[in-house]
Amino acid sequence: MIFKKNLKYLLFFILINTIIKSYAQDFHYSMNQLSPLNLNPALTGWYNGDVRINSNHRSQWKSISTPFDTYSISTDFSNPKLIPFGLLVNQDIAGDSKFKTLQINLSFALNLIKDSLQQLRIGFQGGFSSKSINVNNLSFDAQYNGAYFDPSLPTTESFNSSSINYGNMSSGIFYVRKLGEKQLVKSNISIFNLNQSNQSFMGASPPIPIDIKIVSKIEHIVVFNDFFQLENSFFNINQGPHTENLFGSEFHYILADLFNVKREIWLGLFYRNKDAVFVSAGITYDSWNFGISYDINFSELVPASRYRGGFEIALAYIFKRKIKMASPTLICPDYI
Repeated sequence: MIFKKNLKYLLFFILINTIIKSYAQDFHYSMNQLSPLNLNPALTGWYNGDVRINSNHRSQWKSISTPFDTYSISTDFSNPKLIPFGLLVNQDIAGDSKFKTLQINLSFALNLIKDSLQQLRIGFQGGFSSKSINVNNLSFDAQYNGAYFDPSLPTTESFNSSSINYGNMSSGIFYVRKLGEKQLVKSNISIFNLNQSNQSFMGASPPIPIDIKIVSKIEHIVVFNDFFQLENSFFNINQGPHTENLFGSEFHYILADLFNVKREIWLGLFYRNKDAVFVSAGITYDSWNFGISYDINFSELVPASRYRGGFEIALAYIFKRKIKMASPTLICPDYI
């Protein structure tokens, strides 16, 4: 009966993700659960504590060329007397041209439903973005003299500017529900680049808008006993012609409390459709959460990548005024 009651919620989120059509691809993390404000603005302030800080770094395609490096840092605040709000800063540097993207976003979230069994939240995010490129590092066909490439030749290309600035808007919905005493389901749907800002460095008319990005994630968490917990998830991104499907599991082993300090280790194995398998591992110690992952590439780039993909590292810390004792078998967080 519990499953039937909640099946309609899962189908609702899957249906939304299926019927919405999205319109270049943004950066993203394999360990998306450790970058919550990049996953869904509705996750702003959703944790047990007062202030949360998350930091992330991903380096990809180092074996092929100049690596693509992504950095993020965020902080969000949770106070029963205030609307949860947060700040997110992303920077992505890609390729020989040092194509750089900088994003600074503010977010907030509201509870629409909240009781002992479920919670429904909506979140909004908006801010400023800047993109820049080092044109001097680029090569063009006009610089080929018929025998070899000559960088001293003019490019014959005309750039209005080597940088562009624009605003961005996003929103998301988050739903979590208990399924009895030992199970929990979490669903995320978020839409990024709602305003589809112009991305052209050449003043193109009509403008070249950034594609809307639709992100969805469904997680099913099962607690076997006081020490073992399994988290299964399906993650999907749609942006323009690009689609990414990621699914896998994390196995959590909860150590016995030592001086009322939470201690937990976890291992994950995930498959990214037609692209890679990645393994992850992490540890939680009191208010600290550390994770590391590595992508093993098996796409058409294997001759160049030699199966090497991306390395990722994440660190989070939650400040708490009061330490709350939590049973390791309680899978639904206290803050629901």
